[in-house]
Amino acid sequence: MIENNEGVEWPTTCPFCGQHHDAVDTMEGSGRVPEENDATMCFTCGEFCIFDKDGGLRKPTRREQRALDRDGRVQRARTAWAIIKANIPSRLRKGL
Repeated sequence: MIENNEGVEWPTTCPFCGQHHDAVDTMEGSGRVPEENDATMCFTCGEFCIFDKDGGLRKPTRREQRALDRDGRVQRARTAWAIIKANIPSRLRKGL
């Protein structure tokens, strides 16, 4: 594990879109090592995933999804992601 100003080096795969990521960040703060049940957002598809006990990602349960949907930080992150995604030329979007 390597910490840097862009998150923590931590290979994961999004359970929604299958995108492989080499670093993670949590809603709780940059550089923090993810713990079981922490949430993170996939930069490719914009879905929120939950860290499992082994450090991998899983889809949220219905209860977790409802909590995410009510969380203002999640709503702001989704809005920011949509704005950024809409303003990146399609030729550059692959892998985001």
